Amino acid sequence: MNLASHALVEIEKGLSARLSLKTISFRHNIADWKLRSKVHALILETVRRLNYIDWSINISLKGSSISQLHPYIRSILRLAVYHLKFLYTRSSHLFDVCAGIIAKKFEKKYASFVIALLREVERENLEIHFNRLSELEKTGLQLFHPTWFVRYLFRHLGRFEAIRLMKTNISPPPQYIRVNTLKIDPDTLQRRLSKEKIIAYQDPDLFDVLQVQKAAKPLIHSSYYKKGYFYIQNKASALVTHVLNPQEDDFVLDLCAAPGGKASHMGQFMKNRGSIIALDSSRKRMRELIETSRRQSIKIIQPLLIDSRSVSFVPKKQFDKVLLDAPCSSTGAFQSRPSRKWTVNKRLIKWLSQIQWILLEHAAGQVRPKGILLYVTCSLTVEENEMIIERFLKLNPDFRLARTTPFIGVHGSRGLSQCQRLYPHINDTDGFFIAKLVRRA
Repeated sequence: MNLASHALVEIEKGLSARLSLKTISFRHNIADWKLRSKVHALILETVRRLNYIDWSINISLKGSSISQLHPYIRSILRLAVYHLKFLYTRSSHLFDVCAGIIAKKFEKKYASFVIALLREVERENLEIHFNRLSELEKTGLQLFHPTWFVRYLFRHLGRFEAIRLMKTNISPPPQYIRVNTLKIDPDTLQRRLSKEKIIAYQDPDLFDVLQVQKAAKPLIHSSYYKKGYFYIQNKASALVTHVLNPQEDDFVLDLCAAPGGKASHMGQFMKNRGSIIALDSSRKRMRELIETSRRQSIKIIQPLLIDSRSVSFVPKKQFDKVLLDAPCSSTGAFQSRPSRKWTVNKRLIKWLSQIQWILLEHAAGQVRPKGILLYVTCSLTVEENEMIIERFLKLNPDFRLARTTPFIGVHGSRGLSQCQRLYPHINDTDGFFIAKLVRRA
């Protein structure tokens, strides 16, 4: 629990669950991957239910708020309440563990405070407080989503589909790998992985994607991952390259390219012939892109550390294919990245849509006549997707919307049927939006 508490503190600072655990494991010299896997699962399941956990703690704080507590104490409380309410852990043992951890880090009075508060949470009749809430608030607590997002989904998807989506979001996500066909074919990799006790099946829609059903160890510890035979990538993300379909000798621009999953996939499609200019403003993520390319033996990516809104140095209208995987709210990825549920709000979505518009306008200037511009997000909001494309088509008549093939999702909203949406509860993937724009001759 101590390791998980430190990881939760790092998540509050903005790190993902994976990176927070990596940071803490390095700091405390934790090399045991079995322990790390257990801790990773614990923090993910706790973060999935964070609104309910905090709500129950706040009731017992009697007018105060968990946000006012020390971050480490906050994390211990959250983990303990998850154990109490969802794992039904024996309280006497749990309280002893919490008291011991807190006493080592703080004064004994803080340990006494934590135990007294946990006893109050255990005794409290939450049903009384629950019945006083609005229908939207109740749904948010029952399905572990923020109230504003429940309201948004009800309005845009309808109650039935919205509830299906949220129920899917609180279950562990499916795991996919993308086969590096430059090194191995899917059937051969499937057989070899089975010898490492990794059971994977061919995806019915994408020839180079396998869905992992069972793995005896984390996939990054597989010898075939280390040799670059496969890359861990969501099916929806892999679909993007299939839709763009870059060819040998193409000149491709990938804006917001790091950490390199789609760029390396494009290099695979192009059979290491042609050129991919990969832009990103994050030095850390760009290092991941370079390492990913090296591991997968992709040699045609030219990484440039630069803000993708500043591409004036690139020759205009020269690229055959331009990919804009725009920074977004990640509302389609709440299943795989549950911490995002608690940081996204409508104000952030509005700000992101402005960034997306600027990036799309810059990207459009790099597309040659008859070239393709692919706009992608892992968001479910129309403000970041259809409304952006509607505005773009209105102001850029030299572009037309084309059908996204292969089409394995559902049609876009607001009449944009050539766009493609994927949903976790329908497609067993992250939620994605894909729009294919072609520059007229």
